[in-house]
Amino acid sequence: MDQTYDSLQDLSLNNSYKNCDSSLCDQLADFARLRISALTKAAEISPLVKEVTIGPNSPIKKQEITVEDEPPKKKEEIFDESLVEDKVRDDLRFTLLMKKYDKKLQDNSVEYFNDLIEQMITSHADAMKKFSIKLSEECNRRTLEGRVRKMELLKGLQENDNSSLLEKAKLDEQQSQIIKKQTMENMNRILEQNKATARFASITDSHTKICICYNELTTLLQTEPLAKGICDKYITSIDAVISSINSIMESCKNGTITDKDVKQAEVLASNVENIRRKILDDLDLKKQEIKKIKELEEAKKKELEEKKAEELKAAEIAEAQKQAEESSRKSTRPMFYSTKNYSHYRELKTFLDTYESQYKELMENTSLKKFRFDCQKAVNTPVNALSSVSGTHIRDKYDKLSKLLKGERVQVLDTYVNATQHPQGLYYCTALLAKKIVRQGDLLVSSNPEAAFPLAAVTAALWSQFPIFGKLLEANFHRQCPYLVPMFLPQKEGQTDKEFYLSRGYTYNDEGVVEKQDKFLKRMSGIFRLHCAIWIAGTPRFLNSANPHGLCYGWQWLASFINLRPEPDICATLLLDFFTVCGSEFFKNYGKQFVKVIKLISTDYLAILQDIDEGGPKTRLEVFLQNVLKTGQIPPPNGILPPNTW
Repeated sequence: MDQTYDSLQDLSLNNSYKNCDSSLCDQLADFARLRISALTKAAEISPLVKEVTIGPNSPIKKQEITVEDEPPKKKEEIFDESLVEDKVRDDLRFTLLMKKYDKKLQDNSVEYFNDLIEQMITSHADAMKKFSIKLSEECNRRTLEGRVRKMELLKGLQENDNSSLLEKAKLDEQQSQIIKKQTMENMNRILEQNKATARFASITDSHTKICICYNELTTLLQTEPLAKGICDKYITSIDAVISSINSIMESCKNGTITDKDVKQAEVLASNVENIRRKILDDLDLKKQEIKKIKELEEAKKKELEEKKAEELKAAEIAEAQKQAEESSRKSTRPMFYSTKNYSHYRELKTFLDTYESQYKELMENTSLKKFRFDCQKAVNTPVNALSSVSGTHIRDKYDKLSKLLKGERVQVLDTYVNATQHPQGLYYCTALLAKKIVRQGDLLVSSNPEAAFPLAAVTAALWSQFPIFGKLLEANFHRQCPYLVPMFLPQKEGQTDKEFYLSRGYTYNDEGVVEKQDKFLKRMSGIFRLHCAIWIAGTPRFLNSANPHGLCYGWQWLASFINLRPEPDICATLLLDFFTVCGSEFFKNYGKQFVKVIKLISTDYLAILQDIDEGGPKTRLEVFLQNVLKTGQIPPPNGILPPNTW
């Protein structure tokens, strides 16, 4: 800052000297010609001079040096020329010094004013006022110093009896005062402009805050149904704020901005922010009240459901115990299926046949081959990609399948599919998805049992949203694995072996050879494990609905299954799969009653199975049940999804 003030003072001095008397400039021009002549002659004689010629160290006898082709000069002329040269040197030094200060002033002035303007725009009015006072004091100090220097100069000029320089100093003093006055006026004008800019910036900032709050409230009204009733209480205050800030902005256009306007704009911004905060607080309170009401209703509903479930559980347990007792008493009587379960099986089979006939035309139309292929991609791609990598991944696959069953547009790779493009497309996609999931039990779960759990989670969620899909799924499970009914259909009179094996779930290859037993057991185990995973699957939180095919259906299957006549390999295999996948959840929910069923199987059921089955599945089941009875616990299956995964 001191350097800047020095530059200003130097500017004053420079201007004063620039306004010197014109006669001095004319004399300097004459001196320049004399200086050139003197310097030229000095250069010519310099090779001839080998020693000191003037001063105390000069020799006593001075040698006269003559220059060729130059006439000797008189002593008075040489003396006068030396004086002129000395004066020229002084004037030249003064001129160079003035040029140096001119350049320094030019370089520093631009940088100084740029920095000063930037400071004025960003600084507060009070700080600028203090800065102005400090600047005035500094200018006064510099002016006093300049006066001192000028007085010294005048004194020197008076001593040298140079009246012309004295008059010039007075003129410089007057010019310095004029420049100082102009500088102060410029500074005051810049300060006023900076104050106006700062006021406008503050008002603009307040206006921006008000607009942001208003936009947030508008968005809130569009997204929150409850917000409208709450905002109605504050609409008058909001309108008043908007009207006031608009008036202030109009006054800014006219250029009349005062500190009062700035303060008023800040108050308006604070008011609208307080209104927004109050609206959000009221909205949160309203949501909490609604949430509490819903929680009370859900608690009551859950209490009723638990009560019904307990009653149903007690009835099921009583029925299971009754059936178990009857089974133990009538173990010699062959039982292939219960009438109730077989009727349900026939009902689902009829429903599946009727449903498949609804898209028969779509299947037979060759021109719709591409549409069928796109529908298959829309079903197979998310199902094949499904895994337990994360809840977000599972949700994404569920959303795609859910949109497809709703008839919405779904993107699959680079293709967009909409099942409603054909009147029978939705029927086709729903049936295709049910078949695909059951088929995954055969192809995927049979070799990778842990893959059953993410697939079961998505299946249970879709089942809760699309009951028709669930009915088709169960019918396909019964078609592929009749032991899920459960039923062991006997070979009827006149029925071929192939028809009999097909009714039991076996498959035949292209050469007409029946499926081998180990491959059959592995395939049935995969399908059955997937169904067991559906029994224990939880539905996601965003659906707010229970599993439509939960634990009670698994309990019904177990009670019905152990009342049927045991068969080698398949019975032990399915029971072991049931306890491995569902055992932990059933033990947690049914407790002692479930332990009673385990004891019944480990004694009476295995005793019957012992006479007809000596294979590995029966041995593994026996060891598993003994370990459960010994430890009193069943570990959860590997790969089960943690609670609230998605």
